[in-house]
Amino acid sequence: MGREKFDRYLDPELRRAFVEVIRSRAYMFAVPDLDTNAIGPSCRDPKDNKFLALALVSESHLLVSSDADLLVLHPWRGMPIVTPASFLG
Repeated sequence: MGREKFDRYLDPELRRAFVEVIRSRAYMFAVPDLDTNAIGPSCRDPKDNKFLALALVSESHLLVSSDADLLVLHPWRGMPIVTPASFLG
């Protein structure tokens, strides 16, 4: 949320406030490198495997992403991977 690419959508201060609200309600999950490296089927962009590993470790029911490299895996291990618009719609 701190990236400049989001500046056109929302003021940086409002984004920081949003992140603080999320942090106050979020759960933290450890994702060992072993879990990230053992992902299968893996993403065509290996840097995105960390999101798949997190979904497994956190026992997620769904993954929300706008990343085409992740979306192409839908469904992944039976887990839906959907866009933010799909999730909210």
